[in-house]
Order: sequence, then structure tokens, then C-alpha cells
Amino acid sequence: MMPAVYFILGLPGSGRPEVVSHLIEDGLSEGAAVWIYHADRDESPTALADRPGTTLRRYAWTDGRMVEKPAKPGEPETVFILADGRASPIDQLEALPAWLAERGWKLTRILLVVHCGLAAAHPEVAEWHEACGHFADGILLNRREGLPNAWVQEFRRKFTEQCHPGLFAFVKNGRVDNALLLLFPEPRRLSLVFDELDPLDDLDPKEDLPEDLTTLENKPDPYFERSPSGQRRKPVPEVIRYLPA
Repeated sequence: MMPAVYFILGLPGSGRPEVVSHLIEDGLSEGAAVWIYHADRDESPTALADRPGTTLRRYAWTDGRMVEKPAKPGEPETVFILADGRASPIDQLEALPAWLAERGWKLTRILLVVHCGLAAAHPEVAEWHEACGHFADGILLNRREGLPNAWVQEFRRKFTEQCHPGLFAFVKNGRVDNALLLLFPEPRRLSLVFDELDPLDDLDPKEDLPEDLTTLENKPDPYFERSPSGQRRKPVPEVIRYLPA
């Protein structure tokens, strides 16, 4: 049976391991076979290592590829992939479909854990989170200590104005109130790049169809588009200088 696969975006220090721990505890059956991928240089969910059925699998994000460390084979029921918080989230998202296809897996959902404190302190970090939110089915607001409610509402408003269909949740002490809802296998993201779409849907009905329909391809996501020089047309800010060493 194909596992449910969740890709977890977020910066180091945003609390992703704690959130994943709670999602497993409250959203999955006891002893379910769970694999958790985490980057070598990022947060490690070591507290989950003793949970029956859980396997931690390390990887390195190298030269635009997710390179796995050797591990025992097995068949997971659920997979959580913690994106490398110090690498480009767009590069990782762009590489994700091929990585999943190699294993015969399909993406279930993308969750973003927001470090609200960093986002409030630095406009570039807020913009980084907004870009990741474009791909997310669930946006989990964490690290809100000391922030006025007005800031949180303004952060959410930017997604509301885009008619974002994703779920919003508040994280408190690493926990959310709706683990089952966040894990439910239904796409709720703005981006369509992970969905199986007919390229004909992207065509302008006022234009003539091409003679060879087999050459049609779906339009790339705006964040994946590149100029002839190879630069991304919609760049995402570099935020590594705001992260803890």
C-alpha cells in the first residue's frame, strides 16, 4: 500500500519536530510504521526515535538533490519529510515530484510551520513564509510569544486575499487542536504542480489548439518559472543570515 507522504516546510527553530511528534501522537494509530526524513544540518526529531514503529532517516541536500543516508529497508505507512530549513524551499519543492516518483510514492500534503517571531522581526522572513504558504495545504502558526494579535491577523489576511484554500492552525507547546484534519488526504493548496492535471485545462479557449496535442505540457508554477538566463522569475529571499548558527 502506498504511504501517506507529508512534506514539512519551516525554518530551523520553528518547532517542526515537536509538531510532527504531536501529529503522529494524535493523528495516527499507535505503533503505525512511520518514517521521518530530516536533513543532516537541521533539526533532528530524536525524541521520536523511541516510539515503536518510527524510523528516522537522514539525508543531505546536495547539488540540488536529496541524498539519503544508508538505512534499513522497510515499508512505511506514513512518511514525514522535514525540508532542509537552510536550503532553498523552492529548489526542494521543485525536486520533490521526481524524488517521490523514484519510490512510487505520491504527495499527500504540504504543511508549513511558521516561525512568527522571526517573520515579525524581519520582512524578508515574512516574505519567505508567504512564498512557502503558496504550496502549503496547512499553515501552522508557531513561536507567537509576545506578538500582538494584530500581526497574526495581518499575516493571515495576505493569504485570505488570495482566496487560499489551506487550513490555518495555531501551535501551542508543540501541539495543534486538529491533527486529524491537518493530515486528511485532500489537497488544499494554491499551487497545482503536485496535482495530476490535463494540459488542455491551461489553454486559452479563444486560441486554436496545436496540431500535436502530445506536445502539450502544464504551465510551471510561478515560483518555478525561469528567465532565459536561468534566474527564477519570482525569487524568494535568502533568510539564512537570520537563522541561529
